[in-house]
Amino acid sequence: MAFKTQNNTFTDIAVTSRLENVNSFLKEIDSLIDFDTLRPILKKNGIGTKNVCGVKAYDSVLMFKILLVQKFYDLSDEKVEEGLNVNLLYLRFVGLSLEDTVPDSTTIGRFRNSLIKHKIYDELFNIINKQLETNGFIANGGKDILIDATLTKSDNNTLKNKNKEQKSKSRQKVEADNKAIDVLLDEELSKEKPSRKTVDRLLRKKAYNSKTLKNEELDELQDRDTKDIKTSQEILQKEEDSYDHKNKVDKDIRTGYQAGKKQYATGYKNHIATDAKSGAILEQLTTFANTSDIATVETFVAKLGSNIKSLGADKAYKSKEIDTLLEKKNIRNDVCLKETKKMSDESRKAQREDEKPKHQIRAKVEHTFARIKTQMKQSNTRFIGLLRNNLNFTITCIAANLKLFAHKQIKLQKVSNR
Repeated sequence: MAFKTQNNTFTDIAVTSRLENVNSFLKEIDSLIDFDTLRPILKKNGIGTKNVCGVKAYDSVLMFKILLVQKFYDLSDEKVEEGLNVNLLYLRFVGLSLEDTVPDSTTIGRFRNSLIKHKIYDELFNIINKQLETNGFIANGGKDILIDATLTKSDNNTLKNKNKEQKSKSRQKVEADNKAIDVLLDEELSKEKPSRKTVDRLLRKKAYNSKTLKNEELDELQDRDTKDIKTSQEILQKEEDSYDHKNKVDKDIRTGYQAGKKQYATGYKNHIATDAKSGAILEQLTTFANTSDIATVETFVAKLGSNIKSLGADKAYKSKEIDTLLEKKNIRNDVCLKETKKMSDESRKAQREDEKPKHQIRAKVEHTFARIKTQMKQSNTRFIGLLRNNLNFTITCIAANLKLFAHKQIKLQKVSNR
């Protein structure tokens, strides 16, 4: 396990020697793909050999590797600049010598923005995955696909930036709807034997109204339907950047429901389609937090096409529309079945037993999100707007795939060295 040879100064040799016994997945990544093949794509971002002042610009591959380091270790632009000045491992991975000047945080931010401006991050994701296929890390041909989604939280809440009139209208709508629910609650509780299920349902509805009415109000103000996946797709296709440098308010943020945690969160929803065998992320998509998970299945099926042998997902994806789509495309349906209230205990027990193989396979996609959110600490976002969050998640998925296969290579080397 060693870095790719690229510089031959005395200090480079000394740094390489110092890092020889350091155990890090960064040392394995250059053996997975050839970063030089990314240059034709990176040249499209408009950054030439010199910057606006006529000074030689930083190498585009070097800058892209810096973005990967940010994702591997959850570093801001300022922190990665600091890290490159003090961390020999980072320095050697990106290809800088001790004699070289480290790019400052502003330069790193401008480079990332250039990827948005020329929309080349999807090309980078695709060509890297293609290399991983060519090099045998991802199998060619038909694949068993697993899909899932997760909410990425954001602290930038546009609701805090409403004027007094808008806040007043919001309160009135929430209060009016919740008062109606309170009446129903009082009626139920006044009964001789109140139904616990009914009370719980009304309380959940009250909490739901307080959250989702905020989404509806924002949609009304912005004249769009963020529940519809087409709204997200149009924004990404037209490259509509809602970021405003002077007024850093996130106009695209919405509230979504986290079923696993049974709570609401504001932010964005990230969707992935992974290869069940290798665990690699094959496709990714970012939508508004209140967009339905089911809506993304058709998009993933259209993108992956004939590469899909089977499709697995949790019971949230179970619907007649999905069943019909998969049958039409001749894709084996491994979406987990829902349990109904009318099922007998025996039927429920039998179904759970039959569904065990599906759940065991489906768990693999959750391991991918665990790598992204726990190991890489990407459970929150620093970025504003759907377009920028989509770029951020795309680079995160590239980093997650490279980290996955780098660790697999290390394990194989350990086994072969025994």
